[in-house]
Amino acid sequence: MATNIKTSSVTTPEIVTVVENAETLAKPESSDEPVTKRARLEDCKEQTVTTTDESQQDALVTSTVGLRRFKRIPIFIVDYHNDVLEFIYRCLASRHLPLENNTLLHFDSHPDMVISREIPASAAYDKETMLAELSIENWIMPACYAGHFNRVIWIKNSWCKQMPVGKYNFKVGHRGNKISVDCPLDYFISEGNYCQTSELEQARDLELQVLNNDAERPPDPKLILTDDDCLNYILDIDLDFFSTSNPFLEIYKDANCYEQLSEIFHFESATESNAAGTTEKRKQQLEVLKKIFEHLEEKRTFEDLVKPDTNVVSEDTFKKIENLADSLQKCYADDEIDWLLIFDSGSTTDTNGLPHHISTDTELEFYYKQFKQFLLQLPHPPVLITMACSAEDDYCPRNQVNCIQEQVVKILQEVFQEKVHEKPILHYMDDEWDVMQL
Repeated sequence: MATNIKTSSVTTPEIVTVVENAETLAKPESSDEPVTKRARLEDCKEQTVTTTDESQQDALVTSTVGLRRFKRIPIFIVDYHNDVLEFIYRCLASRHLPLENNTLLHFDSHPDMVISREIPASAAYDKETMLAELSIENWIMPACYAGHFNRVIWIKNSWCKQMPVGKYNFKVGHRGNKISVDCPLDYFISEGNYCQTSELEQARDLELQVLNNDAERPPDPKLILTDDDCLNYILDIDLDFFSTSNPFLEIYKDANCYEQLSEIFHFESATESNAAGTTEKRKQQLEVLKKIFEHLEEKRTFEDLVKPDTNVVSEDTFKKIENLADSLQKCYADDEIDWLLIFDSGSTTDTNGLPHHISTDTELEFYYKQFKQFLLQLPHPPVLITMACSAEDDYCPRNQVNCIQEQVVKILQEVFQEKVHEKPILHYMDDEWDVMQL
């Protein structure tokens, strides 16, 4: 995958210790097999070399002088949120961040912690696969599985309901060759990503904290970030934190599509005692629904479709799918109906669905004030700042995103002053950058 990195030459040779297999983030020998052993930094075979070579700059390295520090805190701005990984991976490679146990302070209207069932767990160690395959909703968990993050602090506003406020300590590992967790939240169960602790292999501890920044008593960063966190945390901001839309509400809205999908894709919330069973039922439900929608996309009719097992998709639910098809065909030409897009839309309608809150100017001023107050109380500045506009995917309203970005950058500069770079790196404008020059 091409990047916009502008590489500089290093004039003074330095002694570095090169971690074997660093180009692929210490992945297992075969990416086709499940991970059988996690490669930890201290366990890797080391060799001492003198180098100024570009390929070795890109390697994950450790030196006797410890971590590098930026002269000033960089601000890296992307449009699609998963693209921040390009900068984060580079900072891991350059030793501005340690390879493991970083904290992600994540301001967003969405957790972005979906686990893709299409990407094998072993790929989490392959940087190029991660950059190519991950998307906006699933970019965080592979980095947690690989150990790059051991703590995620999701700061949201109260109109985001995907996860309840609280602190969750759980394990992330793999079952088979799929990343899974033993956290029985509906958020993980709805995608079929929960399993029992005993089923997880090579599990790591992960702490997730969910907080509302618009609470009557806003969270106090000094009580959230530990001394250890302060040394290596990333401040990550999605501009849809301030105002967000649910783009799926606009899909075939003349047919009331999203509301009908909410009923078709509904599942009952699990309790801790039946989480495993609920997860398996949910996985079966999604698999069967996907086959139905794929059939409709290919055949454009219910003819020759084998009706699903009523224990998985009930007769009542199947009737709702038929009613949805009737509604769509009455409002739209057949060649306008994309059944795979409709399936993707339905997959977002879990127990709480996606937030939709277009903030007024008055509300925006309040959110800016709360955001700035939080930053002013940080016990230590972040190592780096990443930011996503989320305009092209329609999660941050396009008529607001430029003003929000301008205001957020202004707040960052007011809070961190000379510690932060005056000019953000605009990835979406193809700005050139080199972490070794920041």
